[in-house]
Amino acid sequence: MKARTAASLMAGLLVCLAACPAVGAESAGKVKVLFLRGGGVHDWKNNTPILKEVLDRTADFDITFTENLDDLKERIRQFDVLAVYTTGLTLSEEQEAGLCGFVADGGGYVGIHSASDSFKNADRYWEMVGGRFAGHGHGTFTVHIYDKDHPITRAMKDFEITDETYRHNYHPNAQMRSLLRIERNGERQSMAWVSHYGKGRVFYTGLGHGREAWTNPHFQRLVVRGMYWAAGREVKDPPAAK
Repeated sequence: MKARTAASLMAGLLVCLAACPAVGAESAGKVKVLFLRGGGVHDWKNNTPILKEVLDRTADFDITFTENLDDLKERIRQFDVLAVYTTGLTLSEEQEAGLCGFVADGGGYVGIHSASDSFKNADRYWEMVGGRFAGHGHGTFTVHIYDKDHPITRAMKDFEITDETYRHNYHPNAQMRSLLRIERNGERQSMAWVSHYGKGRVFYTGLGHGREAWTNPHFQRLVVRGMYWAAGREVKDPPAAK
């Protein structure tokens, strides 16, 4: 009787292994991105769709735009990555807790340009991002790949861009790994970095002021690769536009 029972269990296990989806197969679906945008100064209405078009070409991302800060409280938990392109604004304690808690629990964060010039009332957000906007220059300059070993920048080469050169004050508790740097007119700044916050991944780039940057294929490639990394996926380049 015991032998027949064991045989039956083994047969059932083999059927399940053959027919049932593998554990984690669901995680191979599209990366769900909540793209928070808003505030003054930057043309977020017209710039963000440029990047969405590039992300759509990969067929790996599902982008949802929002200007509602209350989505950071609970709705954010429906997504894999939070992307931020905002300027100024303030967070309530509940919104800050929702945002930072999402990343600390394993969510991804992608901050673009003025994301570091946002939510200056929120110390935990500053600690998570690592830097807070302190000033900028502007012009056409060369961006140097500082870290050639990180998955985001491993396949990239130095490139030129017309953009702002962000300067930051760094949070005392922040520990970032710089990926890109500029050296221009005596100015030496990190223009992209990564870090881990709790169980989550943080990618930030100071690039992305205006349309000249958002249409730059090197900027697009950088952010797409950062998006993959923040989601914990294999880093890939976006397909070329048709």
